[in-house]
Amino acid sequence: MKFSRPALNLAFLCLAVSSLSAHAGRPLQTEDAGVLEARTCEIEGATARERVPGVGTGRETSLQLACGAGFESQFSLAVSRASSGGASDSGWRIGGKTGLWKGQGDDAPAFTLAWGVTGVKAAGSGWETGTVQALGVFSAPLAGMTMHLNLGHVRDVAAGQTSTPWGVALEHPGFGAWAPMAEIFGDDRGAPWWNIGLRWTLAKDQAYVDVSWGRQMAPGRPTLATAGFKFVF
Repeated sequence: MKFSRPALNLAFLCLAVSSLSAHAGRPLQTEDAGVLEARTCEIEGATARERVPGVGTGRETSLQLACGAGFESQFSLAVSRASSGGASDSGWRIGGKTGLWKGQGDDAPAFTLAWGVTGVKAAGSGWETGTVQALGVFSAPLAGMTMHLNLGHVRDVAAGQTSTPWGVALEHPGFGAWAPMAEIFGDDRGAPWWNIGLRWTLAKDQAYVDVSWGRQMAPGRPTLATAGFKFVF
């Protein structure tokens, strides 16, 4: 299968946009500065549906394993399956985060470097490198909530293009088991997106489910809906 560049971007939105990961700060697309402790791991699954009026609908399912490695660092491996227009592609992502600075206290401001490399495989073709990205991530308390700021650089190897992804998010500490959040994200090559999300804690520090819905501020008003889960062990 040979996707056009818009169709390929549609199908792999959650692997390529903003933070490189379908699981960045789920259910946000904006990454957070938190880093897993050594010997702590997470399994995350997600499904995403992007609809572009007049163009079509892209769907993606993905699964990621991330583990803390010590030295304020974590590493992750994700696999995905995306479909659009009756055709499907496969994808992978290797990524990580390293904490570079953190203030005093559990809720103190923190700055982290996130990175990732993705690969894609269209039907009938071999594996190819998709994107390579580095991202600066800053998280800090703000008015009783947590603010996340992202700014980075991504290289689309197949297209031979570079872009500057960014994101601004606010995460509420929650009302009981329910934690709402909102964000604006995008890059310098397209119109930004707004997104709202909700995370439900099933077991504190152990199990979560989440949903999100957003819309691009562009003609046709494309939409993005996601649902996911996370288990910590």
